[in-house]
Amino acid sequence: MRGEKRPIHAITTWVRRQPPKVKAFLSVVSGMAALVLLRFIVHDHDNLFVAAEAVHSLGISVLIYKLIKEKTCAGLSLKSQELTAMFLAVRLYCSFVMEYDIHTILDLATFATTMWVIYMIRFKLKSSYMEEKDNFAIYYVAIPCAVLAVVYSSINFSSFIEQDFLGILCILEAVSVLPQLRVMQNTK
Repeated sequence: MRGEKRPIHAITTWVRRQPPKVKAFLSVVSGMAALVLLRFIVHDHDNLFVAAEAVHSLGISVLIYKLIKEKTCAGLSLKSQELTAMFLAVRLYCSFVMEYDIHTILDLATFATTMWVIYMIRFKLKSSYMEEKDNFAIYYVAIPCAVLAVVYSSINFSSFIEQDFLGILCILEAVSVLPQLRVMQNTK
């Protein structure tokens, strides 16, 4: 029994031996396969959204714990948090206008905690904030997102401003991590 390898152990060992580029490729392929699988398994997408918000809340809770416990925000991008607050504000507005349901409450809670993180970085932990490393200009992301959303909605003959906002929201949410990646790149 000792000499036998279980299939999962063999796969794990094989993946560990691969170079970083192969690991990255395998991660992307696995993530895409998981998304396709979710598409066919999940029939009520509201539950998926609630689960995603729960994971987001868990992540921001860990971040808040780190800020309180370690009393430092070193390595954290304020601009990424501001972009997150922007898309959450737009999502909250759209949620109030269009739906007003559980999503509104979840968005409000996430927006409030994100604003608290921004407050902590700007005022309470300002001495540990690495402003010189967080040098990504927000307007490089926000303005193209707005233009893209307006162009897209005009192509689809949308006359509702909320649909323009939803377009901005989707694009901004997708690229809000860019300043954090820039901070990580600058600290290497």
